[in-house]
Amino acid sequence: MKKVRIVELNRYPVKSLGGISLKKADIEEKGIRFDRNWLVTLPSGKFLTQREIPRMALVHTEINDDGDLTLSAEGRPDIKVPHVDHPEDSDFKRVTVWKDECYAIDEGDEVAAWLSEFLETKCRLVKMKDGFKRPIIDEGKEFDGSVRFQDQYPLLVISKASLDDLNAKLDKPLPMNRFRPNIVIEGCEPFEEDGFKTLTSLSGVTLVSAKPCARCVITTTDQKTAERGVEPLRTLATFRSSEHGVLFGQNLTVTKPGSLNVGDDLNAE
Repeated sequence: MKKVRIVELNRYPVKSLGGISLKKADIEEKGIRFDRNWLVTLPSGKFLTQREIPRMALVHTEINDDGDLTLSAEGRPDIKVPHVDHPEDSDFKRVTVWKDECYAIDEGDEVAAWLSEFLETKCRLVKMKDGFKRPIIDEGKEFDGSVRFQDQYPLLVISKASLDDLNAKLDKPLPMNRFRPNIVIEGCEPFEEDGFKTLTSLSGVTLVSAKPCARCVITTTDQKTAERGVEPLRTLATFRSSEHGVLFGQNLTVTKPGSLNVGDDLNAE
């Protein structure tokens, strides 16, 4: 067993929009509370990310404890999307995330127009329907628990040592936000997180390793400017390639929910 420490906690309320640094995170079966609870889609319901629209990185998000979401961007007035309790029989739309069909509630024309203008693409903002359960299925294997609009798993952990190791190989070091992790840890060797089977807090929160995270072009997008380059994928491919892609970070599922804080120690086994 090894002891590691949490040095960052991050929430991304809207998939592929700006994230929020947290001091404390409520960990639910589906990940950090409100993480990837919203999704930007084409009018057809197909999901959009920074893969297609790098400018999504420039939209900042805020969310309060009641679930009211606020979007902001330079040169644009903020727009608030208030939380609404939708009855079970509310009209919903089917949206797709990769091969998964999900049930979602459309957040209306005002925020759709705001996003469409800023992203220069006609789109909609949707929220996962209360009570909808999206199973975690990967390569035909079903994992315990469920997920919101994340690509596949509830949480992503990366060690600070792994980023330091990568940056030592780059001409220009990159910040951790290129990789959009939920949890950043210190106290282990570079890429040692790949071998952890479980991470457990002193309060009993238990996270289980699912699989390494294969990285995409989003990691080459500057999260402050939306400019796209070739790093870190070019360098990662020289020493982190596998049959599943270029790997950086470890996906996790949640077997015992609870709260985590920056500074908490985790037992890694």
